[in-house]
Amino acid sequence: MKLKRLIAAAAAAAMVMSVLAGCGNTAESEKTESTESTATAASEAVNKTGYPIMNEDYTFKIVYPVASTDKIGGWENKDFVKKIEEETGLKIQWMGIPEASYNDQVAIMIAAGDLPDAFIGQIPNFAQFLDSFVKMNDMIDEYAPNLKAFYDKYPNIKLASVFPDGSMYGLPEVQLDGYVAGKSLAINKKWLENVGMEMPETADELFDVLMAFKTQDPNGNGQADEIPFAFYKDRKFDLLKSAFGFAGYDEKDYKYPYLQVVDGKVDFYPVSDNYYAYLQYLNKLYSNGLIDPNGFIQEEVDMIAKGTNAQIGVFPNYSYDDITVGDYANEYTYLLPLKDSSGERHYLPSSWSGSVIVNQFSITKNCPYPEAMLRLYDYINSSFENRLLFGWGPKDMAWVDNGDGTISKKADPVLEGYNSYAEVRHTLSMGIKGVFLWTEEDNAKFAVTSDREIKYMERQDPYMECAVKEFIPEGQDYPENTQEINVLLTELRTYMDNFMAESVMNGIDDTKWQKHLEDCKKFNYEKYTELNQEYYDRMMKLAEE
Repeated sequence: MKLKRLIAAAAAAAMVMSVLAGCGNTAESEKTESTESTATAASEAVNKTGYPIMNEDYTFKIVYPVASTDKIGGWENKDFVKKIEEETGLKIQWMGIPEASYNDQVAIMIAAGDLPDAFIGQIPNFAQFLDSFVKMNDMIDEYAPNLKAFYDKYPNIKLASVFPDGSMYGLPEVQLDGYVAGKSLAINKKWLENVGMEMPETADELFDVLMAFKTQDPNGNGQADEIPFAFYKDRKFDLLKSAFGFAGYDEKDYKYPYLQVVDGKVDFYPVSDNYYAYLQYLNKLYSNGLIDPNGFIQEEVDMIAKGTNAQIGVFPNYSYDDITVGDYANEYTYLLPLKDSSGERHYLPSSWSGSVIVNQFSITKNCPYPEAMLRLYDYINSSFENRLLFGWGPKDMAWVDNGDGTISKKADPVLEGYNSYAEVRHTLSMGIKGVFLWTEEDNAKFAVTSDREIKYMERQDPYMECAVKEFIPEGQDYPENTQEINVLLTELRTYMDNFMAESVMNGIDDTKWQKHLEDCKKFNYEKYTELNQEYYDRMMKLAEE
């Protein structure tokens, strides 16, 4: 009953329960007969192989998010969807929702029971609405051979899609690129040369470098305008944690914030002595004017404005240098995670070598022919040529053939009339809003020719040499656990954000630390840790089976 309360809106739930109460065993019998009849009809209407996919006249409704970089604003009349309908014979009504309002509108649709046949795009709080979606396990072998082959090759991605009841209610969108070290610290090597210092390897050495950046005018403009360490409110200091014996992402987009795994045990590290020392170090940086005083409130765009004005010495880098520092990118290189007191470095890599969005494609209970929708997903991924077209765009517009067995993104310069490659990609294809299974072998066909790509690749191996061996894997938890964790985490995040800002700017002492330990208990960090330990243990057991 708890799951049902989570799944339906209150009014809808009351209506459903009222109907069920009046039906009794007769209704259950009729439901079973109806289900068997529908399954038989579906199997006759949908061809397992070949085209057309359907033998019946039916128009499917598919809801999807429209990328903000889509210059046309929807897929309805684009060439790639025309190709889908021409080759598969499917009739589809494409129902695009702007990505800015997609989550809100989809939540309203589900609560109202106004469901399409399928969604392309993540469902907010998906685990709480599983009764609205079709289990796909039993259909994959018969109707999705390409997906089955993909899962055989990448069993960890399949595992991440399986819910505790053993069922898959959603399928992934995958863009593997071989890059697991997605985040790093960037440091201005030209400034290092100007102040006559070596690359820092410890917290103390970094402090000395940042002091030199502040006091020795490394950008050479005669002004004291340097920002030794820049950050913004969603990307702070997580890579500095290595100097204090642990690794972790900033809390904005990491699914398991404040947690690490040590010898199989999930640990809430903000109550450790090392975290106390970490906060004291950050306060030392702040008190000496070495970190941006506006960092806790500014947006990324504010940090970029300073970076493109030659003002930043070190910054957290989650992609390419030039995004933050523009034309000054050639002055920067990566700074490895700092060594702790034992000489060890600690780094938490990305969960995947690229991007994996689990539950990107889901089929609703309203769909009378779910096998046809599964075959659509499999058709999109039936060949490299299809994945290239539906995920990136057409030849000579989004990419070019180099004539040597490789291809290159047409990104420098981009197609005339477009401002960025993101606009090209999301106007001419589904892009990352779609459901393509892009493998590392697919990605290897892209020739790496640009300096920024080569530079990004160069930091992969050195960072991965510092990678921790234990971490919480991606996967699906029990819906009720997910709900409880989300509630606990909402309060913990708010508290921890405020506590960190206060500690960094105003300092931390034993009295404040003891109060922090009491506050963490008040916000039930122990339950948060316990629930994640249960999840971790279950995922480890599944991985061994």
